[in-house]
Amino acid sequence: MAGNKDYKLKCQEEAEATIRKTKSGRYYDLTEKSLVRKGIKKLSDKQFIDLFKRSRLRFSLTPQCNLWCVFCSNEGANYTSKSYGHADIDLVIALSEMIIKKTPLRGIDFSGGEPTIHPDFKERRFKLINWSRKHPKIRFALHSNGIRLDPEIISRIKNNFARIGVSVNSFNFETWNKLTNLNNIFPEKLQKEKFSDLMKNLEFISSQNIGYKVFCKSVIMKGINDNKKELKYFLDSCARYQYHPKFFQFEPQFNEQRKYVVSRENFFNKLTEIGCQFPRENPKKINRNQYIPNINFNYKNAPPGIHSFFGCGLKSACESCYDFACMFIKPSKDGKGLYLKPCLALDTQIDLTHAIKTGNYNQLLRLFRISREYLMTAPGIGISGWNKEQKFKFV
Repeated sequence: MAGNKDYKLKCQEEAEATIRKTKSGRYYDLTEKSLVRKGIKKLSDKQFIDLFKRSRLRFSLTPQCNLWCVFCSNEGANYTSKSYGHADIDLVIALSEMIIKKTPLRGIDFSGGEPTIHPDFKERRFKLINWSRKHPKIRFALHSNGIRLDPEIISRIKNNFARIGVSVNSFNFETWNKLTNLNNIFPEKLQKEKFSDLMKNLEFISSQNIGYKVFCKSVIMKGINDNKKELKYFLDSCARYQYHPKFFQFEPQFNEQRKYVVSRENFFNKLTEIGCQFPRENPKKINRNQYIPNINFNYKNAPPGIHSFFGCGLKSACESCYDFACMFIKPSKDGKGLYLKPCLALDTQIDLTHAIKTGNYNQLLRLFRISREYLMTAPGIGISGWNKEQKFKFV
């Protein structure tokens, strides 16, 4: 299958599906078209609606998780929210239907926490997956740590989900445990069982010939999983399974964590020494006045890989965020409502519950517009570390 031309084309297309390039194939600086950089802080009706062609709804189905990763940003929420309630699936579906009906939305992501521990998955209701089949034109994606991403779930989503993201971080148990077990909160025996389940699920997914949809993700931290032996093992495993490797530059949650950051330039040099190939025009140095968040690379016969850099707090990233970032939607503390979180680094919340429950399209779109225009004020510029609760530090 990996040698099939159509399959390789699918791999290439999926690797570039969320990457912005010019028609000539050049990675372009997202600030080149930033309205914020032009001094514009309000969207026209057309500019607002057009955002839905480029951005995605990203639902946190639950803040709860069966791991505790040392790099966890919790998608901007505080760490104590990991004990809060699951999202109401009926609200998730109702909101999605409203946005699909009124905008040119093309993508919806489901994440967490860990989405597969939501009762809709855990109790095998699959209401969300069954609903998704009604919208074949929407690119659905599921982002999971893979532990409960079992054959039944994969069999249900493999045909109508465009992307499956699995946060593996390392194929070596000792390294994986170090990254996913903050302060040894879980006993090693339990962690080994989880890791075994993850590996079994990866093997099953590989047998389904859907590798072009699967992105094997890793957050890179200096001194933990950035050495060339570790990286090569990760890349060789992706090539064996036929998964896209996807690396993320670590973004510190506390200032003391800056020592774990591996620069894009340093990381790309390591990947090149291992055997990765980058495009001729490779903007590996991060220019503080430019924003190029994603870059592709190739490694042996693996599907094309991606390196991602969010850059929260960086001026150029904040000036482009309104146009580039997903529309993050999270459950309220009791799970009975949904809210928008415009800026991941700040605590701003915009409650959507009333608009959804009353079917008020105008109010709902106005709230989404407020969210995006709030980002146009670049509220997160200068954020240095996300200052999560101190008791959860990893330094």
